[in-house]
Amino acid sequence: MMDEYELKNPYGLETQSDFHQTRAATTINIVRQYSEATEMKNILDVGCGKGIITKQIKKVFPNIQIDAIDISEKAIELAKKDFSGINFFVADGMKLDNWEQRYDIIILNNLYEHIENPTGMLKNLKKILKKEGVFIISTPNRYFIRNVLRKLFGLNIVIPTHHITEYSIGQIYDHHLYAGLSIKQIIFPKFKRVRWRISDVLIFKLIQPLADGYLSLMKSKTKMGNLLFIVSIKK
Repeated sequence: MMDEYELKNPYGLETQSDFHQTRAATTINIVRQYSEATEMKNILDVGCGKGIITKQIKKVFPNIQIDAIDISEKAIELAKKDFSGINFFVADGMKLDNWEQRYDIIILNNLYEHIENPTGMLKNLKKILKKEGVFIISTPNRYFIRNVLRKLFGLNIVIPTHHITEYSIGQIYDHHLYAGLSIKQIIFPKFKRVRWRISDVLIFKLIQPLADGYLSLMKSKTKMGNLLFIVSIKK
């Protein structure tokens, strides 16, 4: 099996794109929100890759113990190259039965769409989440506005080839239900776009707000944002 991290920049993680900058900033904001409400001692970042976002979290919370795991040996080798005060391990989030540490926060940052059995992973990771701990999960929204428009025009939904699939909010609720978890918060972060094309203005300034407003009137939990964050706890 090929290790994607042998490539120069898998998944585009080193880009300064709106998507990746928003993902990092939102993760840090949620961690900050939780840290202000409780005595946070440690974090586990699952599927950390080269540790790009993990290290940003550590800069903001230097006194918090952060462990980070990834199944890619190459990714962990690269993550360890500079001293960051983070404990990096090669490990599989589906196989942590003998893991001794328990965590206040477990982060799955855009890992969800890369795994075949998200319910199974949540069940496994729940074992090492403290009683009052939280999951912070980010993942693309299957039915974000561009995909919805494609469906309306009879086109196929676009899912990147390196994603196993992408999930709807309803599916994510089901995963949590069967894993014995309760979703406390769903966040659709707003992107700080550097460049606006005419099509972007039409889609994101006009069509998406109208669609989101309609869904809100219908009391739907769904919105049309590209990226969503889920904060969940043990039942």
